[in-house]
Amino acid sequence: MYGLSGRGIGASMKTLLWLVCLVFGTQADELLTSFRPSAVHSDFGAVSEVEFSTGLLELEAGALAHHLPRAMSKFRFAEPVWVIGYRAEIFNVQGKTPRENYLCHTFLADQRVSQREDDEVKGIYSDAFTTEVRAPEGFGIPISPDDRLHWMPMFNNRGEEPVRVMMKTVVTVIRGKDLKKPLTPLYGSLRSVQVPHLFFVPPGRDERQTTFEASFNGKIHFLGTHVHPHGVSIELYNVSRREQVWKGTRKTDGSGAMQVYSSAVGYPVHAGETYRITAVYENPTPDKIDAMAGLFMLYSRD
Repeated sequence: MYGLSGRGIGASMKTLLWLVCLVFGTQADELLTSFRPSAVHSDFGAVSEVEFSTGLLELEAGALAHHLPRAMSKFRFAEPVWVIGYRAEIFNVQGKTPRENYLCHTFLADQRVSQREDDEVKGIYSDAFTTEVRAPEGFGIPISPDDRLHWMPMFNNRGEEPVRVMMKTVVTVIRGKDLKKPLTPLYGSLRSVQVPHLFFVPPGRDERQTTFEASFNGKIHFLGTHVHPHGVSIELYNVSRREQVWKGTRKTDGSGAMQVYSSAVGYPVHAGETYRITAVYENPTPDKIDAMAGLFMLYSRD
């Protein structure tokens, strides 16, 4: 009818579908524009923060490492920013912090975090026992208005009844226009001792290990653990150099939170080196318990 060959129709349809996907994909992104001043201070520029939440969600009884598609969101910042911090909290229907632990973990990254181990992301992470992550002074994750960020909040409901909760997240940034001096870019990676990440620990002590090969030359500046209740420690060990990089354990302040590694100097990494992650759980119950165990890394490149 329009004088197009079959090949031309195919090409035209592909172009049309690409345009439809582009338009609707852009429309699906929420534009982050509501910056407010942060209490965090940095010599590198005025610090701002952006807040968003899932709204109230119903979690089914016994839902573990659970993410609801309607709770996930796609964001873009309306202007260049450097992400320097990330905090997640859970609230019940009364707007209060529940006694139970419903937060599994949460990501904000330029790609949807998968079960693969070799993904490098521009993003940041927190969990129930490392609820706040903050880059060392002088470092940040550069995000441009073209970067599409995927937010994945994940929950645990170990109870026998459904519950309604919400997750609220605060992202701390230095806006590009407020930058006084250059920040060093950070990249992120998640390494777990087991894939799929969710496993079950029998009563007593449980130790699991995995090794991986470093793919970059640079320095590790931040390490945060991901554990469930009764996780005792996670260690990063440099097998090639036969030395411990860092071992994270629970803080002794009674909060139950896990320690983090944060250093502006950083730990030097060389591509090709072998590293080992060891995770330890102590299950005091007579039944098996749910578990995850891994390290979230932020590192600079040489």
